[in-house]
Amino acid sequence: MTDSSRRPRKAPRQARSQATVSVILDATALLLVAEDYQQITTNRIAERAGVSIGSLYQYFPNREAVVGLLKTRTEAEISEAVWRDLMDTDRLNLREFVNFVLRTAVGRHARDLPLLQALMQNTSGPNPLQGPSHRLPQRQGLLRVMLDNRADQLRPDFDREAGSFFILTMVRSALNAAIPHRSDAFANGELERELTIILSYYLMGER
Repeated sequence: MTDSSRRPRKAPRQARSQATVSVILDATALLLVAEDYQQITTNRIAERAGVSIGSLYQYFPNREAVVGLLKTRTEAEISEAVWRDLMDTDRLNLREFVNFVLRTAVGRHARDLPLLQALMQNTSGPNPLQGPSHRLPQRQGLLRVMLDNRADQLRPDFDREAGSFFILTMVRSALNAAIPHRSDAFANGELERELTIILSYYLMGER
């Protein structure tokens, strides 16, 4: 199957069209979590969404295109939610900031863990938590500012430019790996605890 066949037919522009696509994606998410992927068809999706199959085909050529857009929406919603929460952390010192960042990131992903597991298992291409790649420079810049504001608490030889990049990619990679291979770590505190230790040493030179 070509990449183009996995893409939506058209982007919804009017509010009614956007609502229809949103309902289709919501229904697909519920089906992915509850049923075997091979049993999910465009007819099943349309039925669960309460729309006609013709309405679905106005926007999507096949099941893979629906799931692909759901993956894009899911990763964007999680990423935006995490960064929105991080915008109000000026009052926190570095240790408190690290704790808050990881608690927020792990918690936000834990909320959608069954869906993320289904997406990772049943889609190809970038992992569900890849995040919008065009946002990486912006997000790195934001994290760099947050670290700059706490420069006096960082270890003396810490490289804030490099560190802001590697922290983002390291945390994202750890979350991606835990989804299929260590999902219990989201609920039992292991993932947040171990990442806190790693980042504390990296940023401050101490646990």
